[in-house]
Amino acid sequence: MAERSKNAIERWVDEHRELVLLTAVLPIGRLLSLRDQWVRHRTAPAPDGHDARVARIQDEVRRYRAAQADGKANGLLRTDRRGAVSLNTRIADKSGDTRIHVGDMRAILGLDEERGVVRVEPMVTTGELIDYLDGTGFHLETAIEMRGATLGGLCLAIGMTTHSHVSGLQHDIVEAWELVTANGERIRVTRDGEHADLFRALPWSHGTLGLLVGLELRVVRTPTHVRLRYRSFHDREAYLAAHTERLTCSEPPWYLEGQIFAHDRAVLIEGEPCDPSTAPDLPVVDVAHWSQPFFFKHVESMLDLGPGGEHEELVPIASYLLRHERSMCMTMGQILPTANAPWFRRLFGWTMPPHMPLLKSSRPDEERERGMRRQVYQDFAVPVEHFASVLDQVHDTFDIYPLLIYPCLVRDQGGMVRVPGQHGVPWDGKVRTARMLNMGIYGEPKAIREGDLQYPTVTRVRQLEARVRELGGFLHTYVDVFSTREEFEAMFDHTLWRAMRTRYGAEGVMPGIYDKVRPELDPLQFLVEEAEWAKGEALLGDAESRAGELPSTA
Repeated sequence: MAERSKNAIERWVDEHRELVLLTAVLPIGRLLSLRDQWVRHRTAPAPDGHDARVARIQDEVRRYRAAQADGKANGLLRTDRRGAVSLNTRIADKSGDTRIHVGDMRAILGLDEERGVVRVEPMVTTGELIDYLDGTGFHLETAIEMRGATLGGLCLAIGMTTHSHVSGLQHDIVEAWELVTANGERIRVTRDGEHADLFRALPWSHGTLGLLVGLELRVVRTPTHVRLRYRSFHDREAYLAAHTERLTCSEPPWYLEGQIFAHDRAVLIEGEPCDPSTAPDLPVVDVAHWSQPFFFKHVESMLDLGPGGEHEELVPIASYLLRHERSMCMTMGQILPTANAPWFRRLFGWTMPPHMPLLKSSRPDEERERGMRRQVYQDFAVPVEHFASVLDQVHDTFDIYPLLIYPCLVRDQGGMVRVPGQHGVPWDGKVRTARMLNMGIYGEPKAIREGDLQYPTVTRVRQLEARVRELGGFLHTYVDVFSTREEFEAMFDHTLWRAMRTRYGAEGVMPGIYDKVRPELDPLQFLVEEAEWAKGEALLGDAESRAGELPSTA
C-alpha cells in the first residue's frame, strides 16, 4: 500500500507526536474514560433483569433465523460490540452483518461463597469484578491485569495471568457457561452435563458457537495483600534455571512472573497472598497508583540489587491484580518514552492508561500499516523445554526489550489447543497437560530503531509464528495474526469446533474463528515487497563480497 502524501498539519502532528499526546490525546482520553465509567455506573443493569435480557437476545436471534430462511437476512450473526473498545489490535468491520445488542449484558449476578463461584454476564469487565470482590475476602482464581477486558471475551478467547501455572488459563476457572445458540435456544453448559462436548469446545472459540449470556467463575479466599519477592539475575542461564525450577517444583509460588530486560538481565517475581500483620516490617507499595513508576520500570530497578539480589514488599491485592494496567503491559514505554519520568507522573500520571477507543478510532489507515510493518506486538507460548532457543531467536531477530514472561499450565481436553503430539488426534477422554512459558514482545526491532525502514517485520514475525507452530505452541489472538488460514488451523485444532458448529447450528450463521482474528489489513500483501528488500540486501552483500576479492589498485 503506497502511503499518500500528507498535508502540513499531518506532518506537524507526526513530528510532534509526544506533544500531541501530552496536551490532547491523554487528557481528553482520561475525561472520556471518566465519562464512560460514570455512564456504566448510572446505567448498570439490574441483576434480576437477567432473564429478560436473555429472552430479548433469543428473540433477536430467532428473528434473524426467520429472515435468513426467507433470504432477507443481512450477513452473519454477530454482537454489536464496537471494535474500537476491544483491547486487541484490530477493528472489526461488522457493517454488513446483523448485530445482536449485548451492551447491557454487564450485571454481576451474585457471589456464591459456599460454592466458591461468582456469576456474571459476559460484558462485565475485569476491573468491575475486582472492585466488586475486593473486600469480600474473595478474588477470581485467575484474573487478567487489564481493567477494561471483558470476562466473556477473555474466556472465549484467551486469558493468562501469573497464577496460570497453577490454575491454567482464564477459561479453566469456568464452572458453567450460559449460551444462546444459533437457533435461539438457551442452554447451560457444564463439564459433565448433556453439553459436555460443547464445554470443551467453547474456549478459544471467540463467540463462533453461540452467544454467551452468562458465566460462573471460580473464586478463592484471599488475604488483603500479596507478598512479592523480586530476584535479580545478571546471567541468562541462571535466570532460565531459576524460572524453570519455580515453575516445575512441587509447591510453586501462587504468582510467578518474569521480566527480561536484556539478553543477560532479568528479574523473577514470586508472590504469595499475605495478611500484612504477618509481615509488619515489609514496606507496602501501591504499584498501581498513578503516581508510581510503571510496574515494569519498578521491576527493572531491582536489577540495581546486583546478581542474586533480592527484595520483598507487600502490595494490596487489587493493586497487584491491576499492576500492568497503566502501562498497558509494557507498550507505553514505546508509545510515550517519557511517561515514566517523575515530572510526567506528577503532572500527567492521572491520564494513564490512554483511552483505547479514542486511540483506535482516530488511527488512520497508514498509521495502522506503519505499526504493523515497523513494530512487533506479539504474545505466544511454547513448551518450557524450548524456551531458551526461542528466546535466542527473538533476541537475534528483533532485539526488543523488555520481554514479559508468564508461565502457564495448558490443559488438553480435545479442544482448540492441544499439547504437542496431539493435534488432530481424536480425544480419548484423558486430560493431558503441558507446561508452557509465554512471552510478550512489544516494540520496534533494533534494525528499525537504528533507521533501517526496509526491515522485513511481517516476514520475521511469520518466521516466529512458524517456529511456535512447529514446537506445538500457540499465539494469543488479541495480537496481529500474520498466519494464513491453513497455518492458523495447523496451530489450533478445529476438529471438535467444527463438530459443535454443526451440532448447534452455528455453521453459516456465525463467522469462523480465523475470520474474527485476522487483521482488518491483510499483512500478506507486504510479503512480496519484503522479499524484494531481502533480495536487494543479498545482491548488495554478494557485490560487496566480490569487490573484496578484487586486487587492490593502490
